[in-house]
Amino acid sequence: MYRKLIATLGITILLGGCGSPVQQAAKPDQDSVKTPEVREYEGAGKTWSAEYSMYMPKDGGHLRARLIASYEGSGPAPIGEVKYSYYGEDIESGSGGKHIKKAPENGVYSLRDMVTTQYKPNDAGTVELLLIWNNGKHSETIRLEPTES
Repeated sequence: MYRKLIATLGITILLGGCGSPVQQAAKPDQDSVKTPEVREYEGAGKTWSAEYSMYMPKDGGHLRARLIASYEGSGPAPIGEVKYSYYGEDIESGSGGKHIKKAPENGVYSLRDMVTTQYKPNDAGTVELLLIWNNGKHSETIRLEPTES
């Protein structure tokens, strides 16, 4: 008797969903997908052009920043130490140097690629970038302006 009751109950449970419409998998809520805000700056001087990019998560998490400089001067691209320093009202300032053993064929130097502390910058301003190369014999300051996204 119990076998028949359990079997009937099991069949009822299994067949209970057959007549109901198919449920679709839940789509991700568009607000739950956090795409980063990208802020980019570009500028050029006599010898160099440069790009600075910031990738800021919408939830205010860790900021990722990237600084790339392209040598456009006459003569071979610099080797040795290329030093840089940058600052702006709406970015975290930074400085450093990179020892270049072999000049890149395309003249593009990736100077900084970092993930930094939690940071919420204000509206875009300008970035001042100082580049020093050839053992301090040459330097150039470039103003990087925000680009339209």
